[in-house]
Amino acid sequence: MRDLSPKAFYEILYKGFPHEPTTKQSLALEKLARYVLDTESNTLFLLRGFAGTGKTTIIADVVKHLWHTKLKTVLLAPTGRAAKVMSQYAHTPAYTIHRKIYFPRKDKGGAIRFV
Repeated sequence: MRDLSPKAFYEILYKGFPHEPTTKQSLALEKLARYVLDTESNTLFLLRGFAGTGKTTIIADVVKHLWHTKLKTVLLAPTGRAAKVMSQYAHTPAYTIHRKIYFPRKDKGGAIRFV
């Protein structure tokens, strides 16, 4: 699974990008390649930026090429709209964060609670 180096994965991402990435997009791809192949636990990568800066395109590119790493993934977004857009770009199902972290349970009175 980790036979791929971060540099090699970055090159795959760079070559697979749908257009010539900007300097900041290229830097994001490089950091994501390192993050994806990082073996330390409890790490988080937060990709943020203004509308139209290429966040969704970057994620779609990473998702498209993750098979090289043999890692399993789940795409999560803060809103339903963001999940829908991400899913369309990545051609992979995406979910809201809440859908994956909260589970509906019925209490003794029959009311539904999320735990």
